[in-house]
Amino acid sequence: MRRTLAAAFLLTCLAPASAGAPATSSAANADLHGMGWLPSDVYDTGEGLPDPTVNAIATLRSGHAWLGTMRGLARLNGARVVAEPGPGGVLGKPILSLASTRDGDLLASVDGAGVYRRHDGEWRSLGSPFGANRTQRLRVFGTAGDTRVFATGSGIAEWTGTRWEPRILPATLAGREVFDVALQPTSDGIAETLWVASFGGGLHRCVGKAACVRVAIEGSGPRTDEIRTLQLQPRTGQSPVLWLALQGGGVARLADGGWTRWHVGNSALPSDFVSDLVLVEVPGAGLDVWAGTRSGLAILRDGREWVGADPRVPQLRERVRTLALTKNSQGVPVMWAGSDTGAVRTPLDGPWRLVSRMGSSGNGIWDVWVEPAADGGDRVWLASDGEGLGRYEHGHWRRYGRADGMPSDSARSIRRVPDGSREGSLWIGTWGGHIARLQGDRFVELPTPWKKLPGDAVSLLLADDDGVWVGTREQGMAHWDGQRWDWFPPGRDMPGWVYAAVRVGDTLWFSSAGKGLVRRRGGQWRFFGRDIGLPVDRFYDLRLIPDADGRPVLWMGSSGHGLVRVDVGNPERPRIVSEPALPILPIPKAYGAVRDGRGDIMVCTDYGVFSWRPAGERYIATAYHREDGVPHDECNGKALQVDARGRVWIGTVGGAAVYTPPEATPRRPSPLELTGLRVDGKPARPVDGVLVLPRADSALELHYDLLTGEKEAASRYRVSLLGGDGAEGTWEHLENHAFARLPAGRQRVRIEARDFAGVPAEPLELVVDVPQVWWQTPLARALQVLAALALFWCVLKLRERQLRLRELQLREMVRDRTNQLEASDTELRRANDELRRLSYTDPLTGLGNRRRLFEALEQHCRHGHEQQRPLGLLLMDLDHFKAINDLHGHIAGDLCLQSVARAMLATLPGGSIAARYGGEEFCVVLPGLDLAATMAVAEDLRLAVQAIPPLDGQPDGPAVTASVGAVSRVPNGTACADLLLTLADGALYRAKANGRNRVEPATP
Repeated sequence: MRRTLAAAFLLTCLAPASAGAPATSSAANADLHGMGWLPSDVYDTGEGLPDPTVNAIATLRSGHAWLGTMRGLARLNGARVVAEPGPGGVLGKPILSLASTRDGDLLASVDGAGVYRRHDGEWRSLGSPFGANRTQRLRVFGTAGDTRVFATGSGIAEWTGTRWEPRILPATLAGREVFDVALQPTSDGIAETLWVASFGGGLHRCVGKAACVRVAIEGSGPRTDEIRTLQLQPRTGQSPVLWLALQGGGVARLADGGWTRWHVGNSALPSDFVSDLVLVEVPGAGLDVWAGTRSGLAILRDGREWVGADPRVPQLRERVRTLALTKNSQGVPVMWAGSDTGAVRTPLDGPWRLVSRMGSSGNGIWDVWVEPAADGGDRVWLASDGEGLGRYEHGHWRRYGRADGMPSDSARSIRRVPDGSREGSLWIGTWGGHIARLQGDRFVELPTPWKKLPGDAVSLLLADDDGVWVGTREQGMAHWDGQRWDWFPPGRDMPGWVYAAVRVGDTLWFSSAGKGLVRRRGGQWRFFGRDIGLPVDRFYDLRLIPDADGRPVLWMGSSGHGLVRVDVGNPERPRIVSEPALPILPIPKAYGAVRDGRGDIMVCTDYGVFSWRPAGERYIATAYHREDGVPHDECNGKALQVDARGRVWIGTVGGAAVYTPPEATPRRPSPLELTGLRVDGKPARPVDGVLVLPRADSALELHYDLLTGEKEAASRYRVSLLGGDGAEGTWEHLENHAFARLPAGRQRVRIEARDFAGVPAEPLELVVDVPQVWWQTPLARALQVLAALALFWCVLKLRERQLRLRELQLREMVRDRTNQLEASDTELRRANDELRRLSYTDPLTGLGNRRRLFEALEQHCRHGHEQQRPLGLLLMDLDHFKAINDLHGHIAGDLCLQSVARAMLATLPGGSIAARYGGEEFCVVLPGLDLAATMAVAEDLRLAVQAIPPLDGQPDGPAVTASVGAVSRVPNGTACADLLLTLADGALYRAKANGRNRVEPATP
C-alpha cells in the first residue's frame, strides 16, 4: 500500500542510468543535513503495481514516473500505479532496465523480447541488441548536443537510429556479462572514454578507438571482479571521479588515480552487495552517495560515514535494486528507490524532518530544548519517555540514562539555568519527582523538599535571573532562588498541577489543571477563571505571542476548548481575546502553540499539527499528519520550541521532528497532461487537433494526470462541456472521466486541475466532432412537424377524457398518500430511537462511549451532591496492549477489547455504568459506593480480566491483565467529573508504576 510515511547527474533524460554531474538539493536546511529523515511515499501492489519487485525506474522530462517490475511495466498516474501492457501485452514480461531520452522518449528492456521505445505515446520494437540474450541495462548519455543510447548484456551495443551497432571488446571480456557503462566526454586532450563494468571481468577503460584495457581496483577488501553500476562525478578543472557499485565488494571510488573503498569490513555499509549508486551534491554539506544494497539503502555523507535509511519505511531496510532521480513540479529533487517489496519516493527537501524516534515505544518526547553550540551550530536536547535524554551535536547523538547519573530514564523537561557561566547549567526534571543537573558529563540530583512518588513528574517551567520555577503532577509547584526552595504544596488556594509558566514584565503567569490561569505578582497569588470568561478545563502549554499591535497575548492549550487567548496587557484585568476568530480544529484537545520564523502559528494537538497563517482578519489553516512527516499525530504539549532560525522543534508520541517554514514564494502551476483517450473502449488519437467519433452514440473516456510529483491523492480535477447546454463539472479526485454520449456537432471539452495547495494548472481543451443521428436531418425534422400536427387534434379529443380520469386518480392518490405518511411517521420514530441508542454506544465493545460516560457522570455527580451519597469511579487500562497490537495485529487487539467488555458486563454490579474511555482505557461509574466497595469492585474486575483466556487460544499466549485506579468521593457540586477523573487517573498511573495488574486507590 502507499504510505506517506538524495543521485546521478540530472541529465535531460533524468534516467537512473544517466551518468554525469551529481544532482543538487536545496541548501535551505543544510545545517540539518544528515539529521533524521524526510517523509516518503511507498507504492506496492495495493496501488496497482503489477509486482512488488521493482527492477528499474525512469522519469520523463514531463514528470511521469515509470516503474519496471518482474511482471511488467507500470506508470504512476496520480496517486495510483497503472499497468502498461504495450503492444500485444509484451510489456507484461519482466522489465530489466528503463531509460529516458532528452526528447521525452522511454526505453524499456524486456526479458525475452528485446528493447522497446515509447515515442509520442506509441510503442515500437528496437529489436534485441544481443539476440536471444538479455539486455541487462540501458544507458542514455547527452553529449555534444545529441543523445546516445547504449545497451549492455552479453556485450555492448549503441543505437545508431536504425540498428544496434556492437562494440568490439577485448578477449578478457569474452563470455562475460557487461552490467553497465559510463561515458566520459572528450576533455583536456583525452579522447572520449567508455568505462565498462562487467560480471567476472572487472573494470575496463576504452579510450577513443584504442583497445579496451582492464583497470585494477586497488585497496583491501572483498572481491572486485563483479561490478554492477558506474557513476561519473565531474569536477571543474579536474578529471572526473568514478564511483563503482560492486557485487560482493561494496563501493569503490577512483579519484586522481587513487582508489578508496568502503565495505562491511571497514565502514557502516550494510552489505557488500551493491546494486545501484546515485550522487547528490548538497550545498554547504558536500556530496551524498546513495547506494542500494542487498540489505537496504545507505547514504555516504560527504565521504565520511554511511548512514541508514528511514526506519519508518521497511522497503528501504531490505534489498534495494535500483535508484532514480527526478524533480517534482516545484523543482525539488526527489529520489526513487525500487526494492523487492515496492517502490519508495523521497523528496530531498521539505518542511518536515523526523529527527529522532526516541521514546516511541512509550509516550515519545516530553520536551525539546535547542540552543546554540560553541561552534556556531545547534545543540538539540530531547527528553524521552523511557529512553533517557538525547543530545545531538556535531552530527552525532549522545544518550544519557541512569548509568550517567539520571534519576530516571524518563525525562520530563529540560531547561538551561543561569548560574554565572557562559552557557549556564542544564537541568532536567524526571518522572518520580526528581531534578538533576549536568556536571561535566554526568548528572547530579538536586535535593528537593517534596516526596519522590512513582507517579509524579517534574516540569521545569521557567528559568531566568529570578530563579527556577518548577511544577509537579501531584505536589504543587516550587521556586528555587539559587540558595533554597520555596515550596507551594497543593491545597485549597494552590493548584496541584501547574503545566507552564510565562513571565510578562514583573508578572508571572501559570496555566493549571484545576485553577484556570494563575498570576503571581508582588509575591501574591491570584486565580482567573470564569470571572474573565475562561471555560472550566485543564489548561496545558502557555506561550506569549503578541498580537499585531504588540499587546501581550497568552495562548493556552486546553483539554476540551482548543486554544484560548488572554490579553494580559493589564495584569489586573486580563481579558479573553476572540478576534480574529481561530480556525476550527478537528479535535478540541490542543496542547499549545508557538509562532514560527515566518510569523505563522504552529498548533500542536491530539490529532496532528496545524499551521495558521495570518491573512487579514482570518487565518489560513494547513494540517500536517504522519504522511507529511510528523512522527505521530499526538503531540506532547511542552515539547515545542522555536530556534534562532525560526524553525519549530516538536516532540510527539512517536518521536521528535523539526519544521522549517517554507519560503513565501508562490507555487508554480503543475503540468496537466492528457494521458489517454478511448472511444467505445478502444484507444483513439486526435487528427489535426480534432477527435472524430465514429457514431453519434459513441462513448468517450478521458484519462489525465496532474504531474505534481507530490501529494497526488489531494489533486482535484473537473471536466466540463463548453458551450450550448453543457453544464460545468464538479471537482473530483479521479484521474479519468467518461461521457456515455455527447451532443451532436462540434464539442469542446475542458479539463481543469488543481494541486493539494489549490494552485490551478493550465487547463486542457479537446475538440470533439460528434455526428448527427438520422432523425436530426432536415427531412426527418419536416416529417416530425407533420406528425406533431396530426397528434395535436388527437390530444385535444383525449384531453377531456383524461381530465375526468385524473380527478378520480387524484382522490385515490390522496388517500394512499395519507396512509403512507402515517406509516412513515411510525418508522421515523423507530429510527430516531435506534439512532439515539447508537450515539451512546461504543461500536467495538458494545459498552457506553465517552458521551454516555460524561452524561452519566454529570448526572450522578448532581444526584450524589443533592443526596450527599458517595460516587465511585474506576479507570482501567489494559497492560501492554500496544504489544498485543504489534505482535498479533489490530484484529487480535479488537477481539481482546471485546473480551474485556464481556468480562466487565459479567462482573460489575447492577446500577453501574461501564464505558470505553479511549483506546484500551475503560471507565466505570459506581453510584452510591464508598471507597471500600469501589476497591472491591475494582479487584473483582481486575480478576475477571486476568481470567480471560490467552490470545489465539494458545496456553503460552500472552495473557490480558489490567491496572485499575479507584476513587470514591461525595460530590461537592464543583467540577466533580473532572476531579474524579483526575484522581482516578493519578491512581491508575500509580498502578502502572507499581508493576501493573493491580488496583490502586486515589490519594486524598
